[in-house]
Amino acid sequence: MTVLAGLLAGSLLAFYYPDPFTALKPMLKPAFAVTMLFVGTLVRREQARAFIAAPSRPLIGLAAQYTIMPLSAWAVSQFYDDPQLRAGIVLVGCMPGAMASNVMTVLFRGDLLLSVTMTTVATLLCPLVLALWLPLLADTSMEVPVAALVGDAMKLVVIPVLAGIAARQLLASPPQWWDRLAATVASSAIVLIVLVVVAANRDSLSSGGASIATGMLILNLAGYGAAYAFASSLGWPDQQRRTLVIEVGMQNAGLGSVLATANLGAGGALPSAFYTALCVITAAAALPLARSKSRTFLKHGTLPPG
Repeated sequence: MTVLAGLLAGSLLAFYYPDPFTALKPMLKPAFAVTMLFVGTLVRREQARAFIAAPSRPLIGLAAQYTIMPLSAWAVSQFYDDPQLRAGIVLVGCMPGAMASNVMTVLFRGDLLLSVTMTTVATLLCPLVLALWLPLLADTSMEVPVAALVGDAMKLVVIPVLAGIAARQLLASPPQWWDRLAATVASSAIVLIVLVVVAANRDSLSSGGASIATGMLILNLAGYGAAYAFASSLGWPDQQRRTLVIEVGMQNAGLGSVLATANLGAGGALPSAFYTALCVITAAAALPLARSKSRTFLKHGTLPPG
């Protein structure tokens, strides 16, 4: 919850004192690339082996994520008139899962291996998803620079993550403090990105912030609900159902903010900035209920098998 507190407090500061934060805008791309390099170093050898040995469930989950969220985002975008804003909403739906989803999976007693696998593979597939969905779903009344968005996703996400994964594999035994450092760097970068977006869009937030926040909340809850229904229809155990719900609903909107700021204009980054905070808030709000159900399982023995 430290990230959430930093987001909320920092967003207020960026809103009322925007100048220091807008000055940091040129740093967004390099900061995010470094962040994804750190994230790549969190992928362990055994996680890659587990995916190779049994890829069906992560791939089914990814197919659900990259169908549910883009289509839900398109549906929500239809309630807005601004083409830039509509493209920004669709962009949120095309993002991979956030690293925060791995933390939430632990708190919700989900399947951590499934969560990390989905987050990693979804991140690597992001450019392909953008190339597929944006031309179909983005508002045709404005020219969406699909090629530029895909290129940025390759440079900011795929290449750094692959480099981080390779570095992790070359190190026989990384220091114990490394994972904590990498997670801290990634979390701090996401907070910084959101603050810069808030500062750069202060006027738009004043006039239409409540409307955008409502739309992003609807998108977030729709993602959770559809993911739960999908996993239930397949008969997934409770542990994997929880994981899919978190992975689908918690998008990497920090990446969306960077891509939108660079390619869609400041207004196109607003949906991502709102979504970043909202998905953490809604997941945190549901945590007491999830823990209550977990205690019920534990009274009867153990949690459902992973």
